[in-house]
Amino acid sequence: MPYDEEGNFIYPLPARKSKIPAAPRAKTRPVTSNLPPVLPFPAATPPVPAQPLPPPTAPPENQPVLAHSILTPENSTAVISPPTGGPLPVLTIQEGSNRWQMSENDLALIWNAQFWPEGLTLQTADGQAVEVVYRGRWSGGFGPDFKGALLRIGPELLKGDVELHLRSGDWNLHGHHTDRRYNQVVLQVALEDNGGAAGTATEEGRVLPVLALLPLFQQSGRKLLDALETARSSGTRLGSLSESDGPCCDRVAEHHVGLAQVLNKVQRLGEQRFEEKAARYEVACAVDPDAESAAAAQELWAGLLEALGYSQNKAPFRRLAEVMPLAAVIELDREARLRQEPAEERLLTLEAVFLGAAGLLPSQRNLRRKNQISEARPDRFKWDDVPDRSEGEDFIAGRYTDELEGRWVLLERQLRQLLPGGTFLNPTDWTVARLRPPNHPARRIAGLARLLLRWHLAEAADLVEHFRAGLKGTLEEAPARLNRLLRVEPGDEESDSGLFWTRRFDFSDRALLLGTNQAAKVDLIGESRAADMIVNVVLPFLAGYGRDKRDHQLVSAVLAAYRAHPPLSRNELIDNVGRQVFRFWLENPAEAVLEGKPVGRVTLARLVNTACRQQGLIHLHHHFCAGQEYSACPLS
Repeated sequence: MPYDEEGNFIYPLPARKSKIPAAPRAKTRPVTSNLPPVLPFPAATPPVPAQPLPPPTAPPENQPVLAHSILTPENSTAVISPPTGGPLPVLTIQEGSNRWQMSENDLALIWNAQFWPEGLTLQTADGQAVEVVYRGRWSGGFGPDFKGALLRIGPELLKGDVELHLRSGDWNLHGHHTDRRYNQVVLQVALEDNGGAAGTATEEGRVLPVLALLPLFQQSGRKLLDALETARSSGTRLGSLSESDGPCCDRVAEHHVGLAQVLNKVQRLGEQRFEEKAARYEVACAVDPDAESAAAAQELWAGLLEALGYSQNKAPFRRLAEVMPLAAVIELDREARLRQEPAEERLLTLEAVFLGAAGLLPSQRNLRRKNQISEARPDRFKWDDVPDRSEGEDFIAGRYTDELEGRWVLLERQLRQLLPGGTFLNPTDWTVARLRPPNHPARRIAGLARLLLRWHLAEAADLVEHFRAGLKGTLEEAPARLNRLLRVEPGDEESDSGLFWTRRFDFSDRALLLGTNQAAKVDLIGESRAADMIVNVVLPFLAGYGRDKRDHQLVSAVLAAYRAHPPLSRNELIDNVGRQVFRFWLENPAEAVLEGKPVGRVTLARLVNTACRQQGLIHLHHHFCAGQEYSACPLS
């Protein structure tokens, strides 16, 4: 699925989205009906006998020979540009006077919409009829393009994934034949079939059928451009929550007395999601009765680090918490305090330890220029000249980096003795592609080191009390107090570390914060990320911890703080689900009445105005929409 547990969209949407025309809606409340929602799931029909495709017609003698040319009955030609050095991201297609470039995203739109022109029969390259019972759900990123499809290919009804390519031969060029993630693929959809007689096979050796669309459109006399334009205006959209607008969301208003009832259900779903998280933390706190305080603090530590990783780096951040347990980090800093080291020195030590254990130091990632390696110290990283960086700043960056490397050389052996059997992370464990620069894991780790320095923990159990103290005082101010405990600014720009992370997001020579990401105002852990950590980690942990300790007062305070917490940053999932659930009232604001009074200006932000309601929409998607459990949906 393209959404993580927090509702963040994992991979970017295609550059071009089709505009969804708003369907005309009644201005009065629909008549209440007790009938169950009708699901648009087509019944299986007998396969249509297929005829083998004729070979492509050869071009006329006076026509230049291209990489591939197909003549249609209407004398239109689809020209596929020859590849240079590998598969092209787009193909240039010409049909009559129409000439355009088609990408895999365009092909995904066509498959997603499933609006095939009349007279077009889907069949594989070897002549097997293809019936699409369910075309699958677009994944939006790595792995197969459409997952969980249900297809009838010839006499067999198959369930699996669908992979899209411009050419069928791209399957091997992209390395899918050696990737286990593609073992569940049951059909490859391509514009043309150039895979040869051997076809395409999975890592397990299973040969896949190929549905080549260009020959099918040629044979039927239909135009591919018309199918693409139909897909763009069909109302289906890549990345939407349900298949188009959802088979049951239109009837939310029909099944409820009013807006207040729907909001109450969404609120309860948010509380249910919170309870599930709290239950997991309660179990974790009760695992080790002999060291329950330390074990509980370590679980909170792991949760906080995991939340710093967003979707792509949750696993390596959690492993970092295991490699560098909280008790060991506190002991390391305690020794520095006993030696009366200044705060700046202790910060450098913590940064070196975390970045070295994460495998993100420059020397561990080979981030040095071949023509800039020092002959005297080839193991050291040396900065080269980069535009927009002064010589003085370049000197400070190099000095700071050398200091981290030197401290790690001294501390690595000590840490391996302190943590026997522990293996540190490798640079390949981290995902840095498709990340906003301020969210880079190296920058988040720099913020983590500053948190440890600021917390002044004497022992691991102090971490729990640190956040518990944030609940004391007025309920209205509790979210802001907790947020301040996790928010981290780059720090003093007069120090090497502060100046470095104010200007950069990584150690690469060109990893500068520029433009809209201009430094100086970009926190290492910002207010938005801190709020996510509070709602998804801190408050659920304190609730589970309080139940394990039979501290009913703590549990009550946590639940009250959660219900009153202001909304988090909006994301794709929350907006999509919210628009579907509250569509009737958004389009008919006169019907929006709460406590006998009109709401007035109805917006999604006014309806979903707490973090609890946002979490309820996320819970609704993960448990019902994503699994297509429409009949069990609490809003249906």
